[in-house]
Amino acid sequence: MRTSVLPLPVAAVALTLALAGCTGQTTPAPPASSASGAPAPSPTATEPGPSPTTAAPAVDTPPECETLDLSAETVAGADLGPCIQATLVRYDSGTLTIDGDELAGTVVYHYDPAFEFRGDLETGAGPAAISFVGGVMLLDEGDGPVVADVGASDAGSQAAGSTAEVYRVFSDPGFMGDLIGAGESWSVSDAPEKVETPDGGSVDAYRLESGAAYSWYDIPIDSYTLWLTADGRPVAAESTTGFLGRTATLTQHLTGLGEPVTITPLS
Repeated sequence: MRTSVLPLPVAAVALTLALAGCTGQTTPAPPASSASGAPAPSPTATEPGPSPTTAAPAVDTPPECETLDLSAETVAGADLGPCIQATLVRYDSGTLTIDGDELAGTVVYHYDPAFEFRGDLETGAGPAAISFVGGVMLLDEGDGPVVADVGASDAGSQAAGSTAEVYRVFSDPGFMGDLIGAGESWSVSDAPEKVETPDGGSVDAYRLESGAAYSWYDIPIDSYTLWLTADGRPVAAESTTGFLGRTATLTQHLTGLGEPVTITPLS
């Protein structure tokens, strides 16, 4: 599966609104596809999510990771990004914990047989829950779930759909691979280091840092750090991004990779 990227104007608006904590009207994003070919990601509810753990089941190394050498001092983003996308989809499921200046929360997801997820978020505009199950996207910003559909005739559903498309960018871990792939060169730490995880544990992972600031769909990425295990499993990332005069830092932790999840719609 490969995660398709948003068109430039949509990506820029989506990220800008998330950084600003807005939930207003935005151009809707097209359905995102996953890093290995399964149907595109969309929000969905989970019930209940498994407790995050630092361990993960072994999976076969994706072909996209064959050129990635963490023993080298530097690696190319063109190798790193596709490897991360393919690895996440190979594991199929997991928990994404987001912690940012104006966006935080937890997303539980799976890719097979279709991308589904449930996100419970805290935004600059207040709490929001989002789900996508069976092709139906629902958004609850405190007044109960609303069908989120930018093509609906109902204005409330249209507005919810626009907002949901913003949040879904951050709810599909596959977008992490695309963003990282846009960086030309990444330095690799000499040895793995301990990285704390949201479940109170830790995992040994190499630290990879972007060699310079770069741009992702005309959005300035001031800095980006990724922590990757020796077998290529992403465990955490931290990015500092600027746009329209605003700067924000976002941290993501990936846990529970490969653990079974049950995802149900908001109710």
